Amino acid sequence: PFYATMGGQQGDKGQIRTADGVFQVEDTVKLLGGKYGHIGHMVSGMIHTGEEVELMVDADLRAKTCANHSATHLLQKALREVLGTHVEQAGSYQDSERTRFDFTHFAAMTPEELQKVEDMVNEKINEGMEVRTDIMTVDEAKKTGAMALFGEKYGDVVRVVEMGDVSMEFCGGTHLDNTAKVGLFRIKSEGSVASGVRRIEAITGKQTLEELRSGQEKLIRAAQLLKTTSNELESRIGGMLSEMKEIKSQLEKFKEQASLGEARTFLTSAKEVKGLKLVTAQRDGMDANALRKLGDFLRDKEPKIVGVLASVKDGKVTLLAVCGKEAVASGIKAGDIIKAIAPICGGKGGGKPDSAMGGGTEVSKVDDALAAVDDLILSKLG
Repeated sequence: PFYATMGGQQGDKGQIRTADGVFQVEDTVKLLGGKYGHIGHMVSGMIHTGEEVELMVDADLRAKTCANHSATHLLQKALREVLGTHVEQAGSYQDSERTRFDFTHFAAMTPEELQKVEDMVNEKINEGMEVRTDIMTVDEAKKTGAMALFGEKYGDVVRVVEMGDVSMEFCGGTHLDNTAKVGLFRIKSEGSVASGVRRIEAITGKQTLEELRSGQEKLIRAAQLLKTTSNELESRIGGMLSEMKEIKSQLEKFKEQASLGEARTFLTSAKEVKGLKLVTAQRDGMDANALRKLGDFLRDKEPKIVGVLASVKDGKVTLLAVCGKEAVASGIKAGDIIKAIAPICGGKGGGKPDSAMGGGTEVSKVDDALAAVDDLILSKLG
């Protein structure tokens, strides 16, 4: 009575019992010579050749697998109606947890298409159609219009599964006797598995109910954390996101003001080098954008400035050089400074005469890079 793994359907599980032994069947497979193999382990006692045994299929797991398999037939029909008759089965898998269906299609399905397919499958399930199985010759089956797998080889006799007037397919798997027993059908994912082949994974019955309950519990817990109800959760989150955006904006302004205040301090403590004002400083944790704003303030505020700033963040070095109008006129170029000192930090960079950036990976060499600026400026000024 055990169904062997075949045609994408997972084999049955259950027990084989004797008077003094219990064997737990964890999988059933087809073997050569038309034999069936029951894979598992002894739970207790022994099994001896010639003993009479009782074979007990796990009815609950079988029913869940049947629900997923029956739903797969309805899914194929729905896909052909929504996407077109070019849709053909390219593989499938069903067990007690889910159904997985591969099909030919040239593009990712839209959310609207997925919703339409899901609704259509559920409508057919709710119609409570009788599921019939018939054994007939291949020729007889083809005359009925039953759908066969493209490229699949069949024997002289085949099994045809019919669901009302909706679906009729060649199939050797196990099914429910009525579509209503499938329960609620839900698509979990849709994606690509190969060129021109898409895959849908779905769940049915109790699995769907359990997932819906789990999702509802998460919503309730989230609502409790935010001190609101699940019905008001969306608007509450929207309000919090707006608040966070405003806070972030204010924080950026505060950082910028603090940075500009620091820039003014740099200017008052700048070193005089042959009529120019030299500033070298390291301020870790600043990203390239923040460093550039600080440099732009220095350059625009003081035409004689030569500023070189460094920052270490996430294990990487960012370097910035800026030169005021008078500094550039005297022959000092920001791009030349970065090209000279970035290699000291194991990196490279460049830019315009008034502003240039670079980077490196050798964090321990930042001090050496900044220390090299003085000699570089003196050599440029002769």
